[in-house]
Amino acid sequence: MSDITEIQISKLTKVRDCFIRSPYLDGILKTIHRNRMVSKCGGKPECALIIGEPGSGKTTLMEKYEKDHPHEEESCRTRIPVFLSEFPLRTEPRQAAISLLDDLGHELPPKGLSAPQLTKQLAKLMHECEVEIALLDEFHHLIETKSYDVLHDAVTWVKTLINISKKPVVLFGLPYSRVILDYDEQLSGRFPIIRQIEPFRVKKDCDEKVFRTFLMMLSSELPFDKVIKLHGRDFYPRLFAFSKGSMRRLRNLINFACEQAIFNNDSGLTLEHFSVAYNFYMQHIDERKDEIDVSEPLSSQPNPFSGSINDHYYKELVSHSKWNMNAQPGESRIIPATFTDKIPLRTLLKRR
Repeated sequence: MSDITEIQISKLTKVRDCFIRSPYLDGILKTIHRNRMVSKCGGKPECALIIGEPGSGKTTLMEKYEKDHPHEEESCRTRIPVFLSEFPLRTEPRQAAISLLDDLGHELPPKGLSAPQLTKQLAKLMHECEVEIALLDEFHHLIETKSYDVLHDAVTWVKTLINISKKPVVLFGLPYSRVILDYDEQLSGRFPIIRQIEPFRVKKDCDEKVFRTFLMMLSSELPFDKVIKLHGRDFYPRLFAFSKGSMRRLRNLINFACEQAIFNNDSGLTLEHFSVAYNFYMQHIDERKDEIDVSEPLSSQPNPFSGSINDHYYKELVSHSKWNMNAQPGESRIIPATFTDKIPLRTLLKRR
């Protein structure tokens, strides 16, 4: 690839930074802000659990809220009204506390300190940085286990963090994360708000309208001379077929297609751009981190941007992943999300 020009950089930046508020995401942004505001007004901090399948937009949502309420550099400290952090893979309370301390800029070595001691240090630093709300991502990493002992430890740590810091906490995780609230009634009382980020769907007319409206809004933001209608008949069925309603898959593919068009100095997007983007996606995306439908790996999905629409199908989410309370020893407690059988893509166009 040749050197990228300033104009190309500007256009691609606009594409990659574009944030469209779907009804689901907009409602959750309002919930986060509401919890942050009312927790300043006395009483116990207002906490929430936000759940969604991989690629639903949880992390993007957190980053958007943090970006809208940035850190403030002062003479002797950094004020952090919105504290964003992420639980490491397969973590436990002590490691979680260390990770959060590190993200807040703590420089003291944690060696020899217990989880309760580290949590006290964390709460103190949150006060010093004037944290008003903590958004903690990948919460399921704290409970991915076959042991209920780990669930107990996680419950105890989360309650301790809230009690000591007196700050509202919003946990983000996969749908089965809510098992931790089912496990402990006291903790469940601290998280009266549970919101689920739904994927896009198209099987029902009302859901299809939401998906197409999102694409229409995104189309209006794309930096091309030619009017782009991603919500039109040529694009939206194929985009859904590839993404299966996943926001991450959808945005990644659109970004790749725009990249092709911008680097070629083309005036708009075509199915050919998306076909090339599909091939790029298949070559470079780690399937283990892109798993959506366990019954159909990404590598087995055909290119929906080539050939007749009559040759393709779509699938949409039926049920979210769950925690299996009756799992046998050694059996995974996580029940994967399930999707519909293959539905001919042409059925979407028959409704038009």
